[in-house]
Amino acid sequence: MGQLHLLSSTVTTLAVPSPSLLATVARGGNNPAPAVPLVALGTQNGTIEVVDVLANAVSVSFAVHSSTVRGLRWLGNSRLVSFSYNQVSDKSGGFNNKLIITCLRSGLNRPFRVLQKPERAAIRALRASSSGRYLLIMFRDAPVEVWAMTKNPIMLRSLALPFTVLEWTLPAAPRPSQNASKQSPTSKEGTAAESSDETSESFAFALVNGALGVFEVHGRRIRDFRPKWPSSSFASSDGLVTAMAYRLPHVVMGDRSGNIRWWDVITGLSSSFSTHREGIRRIKFSPVVHGDRSRGRIAVLFYDNTFSIFDLDSADPLANALLHPQSPGTLVLELDWLSTRTRKDEPLVLCIAGADSSFRLVEVNTDTKINSASRLLTTKERFRPMPLCLPILFPTAHALALRMILQLGVKPSWFECNNSDKLGSNSFKEGPATFGDLRSYMIETTLPPIGDSVVAELLLKVLEPYRKDGCILDDGRASLYSAIVNKGTCARFAFAAAIFGDFQEALFWLQLPQALQHSLDKSTSRSSEKGFESSVRGDSEQTSTLNRIASSERSAARNVANNTASCGQLSTMAFKQEQLWFNANERIPWHDKLDSEDALQKRIHELVSLGNLEAAVSLLLSTPPEGTNFYPNALRAVVLSSAVSRSLHELAVKVVAANMVRTDKSLSGTHLLCAVGKYQEACSQLQDAGCWIDAATLAATHLHGSDYARVLQRWAGFVLRGEQNMWRALILYVAAGALPEALETLRSNQRPDTAALFLLACHEIYSQITTESKPADEVPGSATERSQKLLFPSKNVSDENLIAVSEVFGQYQQKLIHLCMDMEPIVN
Repeated sequence: MGQLHLLSSTVTTLAVPSPSLLATVARGGNNPAPAVPLVALGTQNGTIEVVDVLANAVSVSFAVHSSTVRGLRWLGNSRLVSFSYNQVSDKSGGFNNKLIITCLRSGLNRPFRVLQKPERAAIRALRASSSGRYLLIMFRDAPVEVWAMTKNPIMLRSLALPFTVLEWTLPAAPRPSQNASKQSPTSKEGTAAESSDETSESFAFALVNGALGVFEVHGRRIRDFRPKWPSSSFASSDGLVTAMAYRLPHVVMGDRSGNIRWWDVITGLSSSFSTHREGIRRIKFSPVVHGDRSRGRIAVLFYDNTFSIFDLDSADPLANALLHPQSPGTLVLELDWLSTRTRKDEPLVLCIAGADSSFRLVEVNTDTKINSASRLLTTKERFRPMPLCLPILFPTAHALALRMILQLGVKPSWFECNNSDKLGSNSFKEGPATFGDLRSYMIETTLPPIGDSVVAELLLKVLEPYRKDGCILDDGRASLYSAIVNKGTCARFAFAAAIFGDFQEALFWLQLPQALQHSLDKSTSRSSEKGFESSVRGDSEQTSTLNRIASSERSAARNVANNTASCGQLSTMAFKQEQLWFNANERIPWHDKLDSEDALQKRIHELVSLGNLEAAVSLLLSTPPEGTNFYPNALRAVVLSSAVSRSLHELAVKVVAANMVRTDKSLSGTHLLCAVGKYQEACSQLQDAGCWIDAATLAATHLHGSDYARVLQRWAGFVLRGEQNMWRALILYVAAGALPEALETLRSNQRPDTAALFLLACHEIYSQITTESKPADEVPGSATERSQKLLFPSKNVSDENLIAVSEVFGQYQQKLIHLCMDMEPIVN
């Protein structure tokens, strides 16, 4: 059953709900909780993804842990319990274990068992009872804890036994079909099991010496179930049980030698066989409904990450086993059965978390008497697959070919096809003449040629089988492309990057025109800015400048609120003064809502960066005298107030003289530098401290020309080498006017195609800017000459380097063509 949905991170574990009749709905009352078609996936980045297997989609995602989710279990059908841990790095050592209950209805995460100090042992596993009332917490080399999962969980007791495995009993299976030809040990059930206490639950266990047992939990009491023991020959040869499954009255075990043994706790009957495989890691009973011929079907996961399905009710389970069905080559991390099956003619569904970070559903049809028509009807009723056009799944060479075609520009008519266009299975092997002249599909452009001009037609021929089969782009994406194809190179480049999942690159292309325009504006006004800076000398002029900055900041923030560049993910690549101001003004109300001293300091820091010194002084003077930060706040208030007005300075001195008490460490150094006009040094100090965004905001407020560019360029270097975010670094390089560094970054990262496209985009943007800013007769050269020569707005890049970029791009295109021609397309 095909599901295709991108998950947020690598899958580490899964859990499937199988509530018993003791589990009640979350709203209260005595109504039993039904089985739900949901599967919970734990991921490496700490989120829990809940998959609706009927809707073929991730229905909800919860950000639960700050590190890897290492264990996950359902409590009934509407709550999840999960755990993570991290090792303490100081001398004391130990582990910080984190247990959280997640409610699917409210979306709330509630931690429990919260300790103030690290523990000696890390949590090894969780085992939740089918009703969700009880939870076993297993530790490495520490006693097992038994918890009652009430509204406020309560620990009932700890069990200091050397357990190797523990498993709660599953909901009782219905009686086998009356038509069954024979009964095996797993088909017999004593009346004692039926007469057991219906409100109690039990779990089976094995110890390190091979001993077995069953405990029963009733309310807050834990007692020995006193099962009927199997014969002495039932003991494992090596004594170590590694996996177990328990459904009354049967306990099934697997050991590290690959042996499977099962035992009836009521009658004492037992049997075993060897799988001739590596050790067994997990055993799962398949769900049983009325009319099933077998209640002993199990899925077994081995330590080599393969699995098999055995039927313990058959005469020879090994001979009738399904070995790794329907998923050859898939390494499995975790598996469990989906418990929503209600009729015997419905197939069994096995949920698998793969080592390739995939989540799969495997349909297991074990009843050969069910005809294929009824089985197909059942599948169509339960699952609603839809055709997906995903070029990212093409062979690598063909995917790169499509990406280049989208970047260079293809007419929307190329995506249109009908049934008469469908090709046969041998269409790719037909001669090139079969496809006709495809050059007319490429859009016309006035941009100078770059790379090999013949490549586009060859790539279209390579992609023709995909186009004829209608699996290039779906109608929605094709209409989006048709809307932006003639809106410039950057729009096409961003679309191609987004289609292939590289959203950081898409954001880069979308911000490139504004960044280049910003850089050119700064370079043309640099001389006038120097004259303006030299004219601002006196104290009165400084005061008026500060007041002008404070007032213009507020109006600019209001104006930029409607700017789309400040919305969504584009705000992460902000570089303009208005954008940085808008983001800073957004953060200030967040700090207002917090009462801590740290939030107050952050708010003051934002106000100083924005140039609103009056508000900063007012906040600093509001610090209570008994506060630990009063003295540094008072010192900053005095110095900053002197830069605003004489009256405010006198007021600040009077307040501080009356209430000064003690000192404390703070980040007042940068604020003092701002008060005396040393903004460049203040930005350097902020960058040295790792406050890169604060430094950029401060520079945008007070620095101009090369000083502002220097701050952005240093930030870009940190983003490139420290954060490993090439696209964000590139946009900062462009905004700083460091175009040679941006080009060299692309070349050093072995991106010849992106480097060439960068030149092309810069040419187009620069040409448009110069055309709009100057009359046509003042632009040097004719229109034909300008379209044939690349215009790169930087004097530090020679024509030889531009030609080299174009030549390398042409070599890359030729190599891509050879790869495409040597590979057949994958068309259903």
